[in-house]
Amino acid sequence: DRKNHSSFSLWVNHRETYTGITDRDRALTVTAVAGEVERSLNGGGHDFAAHFRTPGHVALLRAADRLLDERRGQTELSVALAVLAGITPVVTICEMLDDETGFALSKDDAVSYAEEHGLVFIGGQDVLDRWESRRSAE
Repeated sequence: DRKNHSSFSLWVNHRETYTGITDRDRALTVTAVAGEVERSLNGGGHDFAAHFRTPGHVALLRAADRLLDERRGQTELSVALAVLAGITPVVTICEMLDDETGFALSKDDAVSYAEEHGLVFIGGQDVLDRWESRRSAE
């Protein structure tokens, strides 16, 4: 049952990276993946193997085809947010970690971090509510 499994697909590096592990290498890979998806969605075709190699250091996650109507995981929430924003539905996500325990940051701590750094915090329920209201309007 796909609803209860992770969305991990392939781990890739762009072919122009060295080790693939540096921030610069990962940024190149992420940017190139987004460009590849955008070209494909706009009818430009793609040649993934010509630009990427595996295994790599950037995990590709595959969102459910019907996004939040099918699965409500972090991957689908992130891609749905991009769809709602009207941008290419390719996103880079990461887990925020507590700097003392190394475990995932609690929601309250993530909200505090956002406030302290002048960032916007958007919760999963916010995305779900907007997704549902958009669907209701169709």
